[in-house]
Amino acid sequence: MKKRWISVMFAALVLAGCGSEKEVEGEKEENKAGQELNQKQSTLKENEQELQQDLQKIDLNQSSVNIDGEDIPVIDQSVLEGKITLRMPKLFSIMSPELAAIKYPSEQRPTVIYTDESTTVNLAFNLTTTALLDKGVADFQEAMIDALEQAQPSAEWLDTDVIEINDKKIGLLEVITPAADGNIFNLMFIASIDGQALMGTFNCMEKDLETWHPVARDMIETLQFAAN
Repeated sequence: MKKRWISVMFAALVLAGCGSEKEVEGEKEENKAGQELNQKQSTLKENEQELQQDLQKIDLNQSSVNIDGEDIPVIDQSVLEGKITLRMPKLFSIMSPELAAIKYPSEQRPTVIYTDESTTVNLAFNLTTTALLDKGVADFQEAMIDALEQAQPSAEWLDTDVIEINDKKIGLLEVITPAADGNIFNLMFIASIDGQALMGTFNCMEKDLETWHPVARDMIETLQFAAN
């Protein structure tokens, strides 16, 4: 049931138009599954290394950040009634309900969605009613990975990680998924707030990955959580 729910949440967090994938039919032989797992882990490691080499570090603790040759002010943003704060470029505004219904057609769409002027770069937060303690973040992340692999078997995985910010665990997943108008880069994050699962995602078109990946990663790394 949890995996099914996570699959629904994944569909709600990515942009409308992501290509649906057919489920892989039949059970795989144990040795073949092992070989595929090793190959996936090797590919993931290579993708992560290449990504880190190609993308420059962004520091959002400064007063401005250079994005595509333009200096953009950086602000502190409070989200979910002050439960979390983060640093973000002053390019984003709250997505209108009308546009959110188009971009995220599922009724399980995120609670808060920020978007840029083009509406192709988005940062979304959803504080769910699903129970999750900080110590369970890594297991929840693994269940999410399993669900995404079933829902999007052709997705390209770039990185998975669990980081700590002020003793708070945050699960990260970086994956490129197919869509009707071009592949989408998704940086998804998981944390526990007041014993509930916070699920969020940053997404943009794959062609904009080099510009936005370091910005997205640093936004997440500036997350601060209010005391319970």
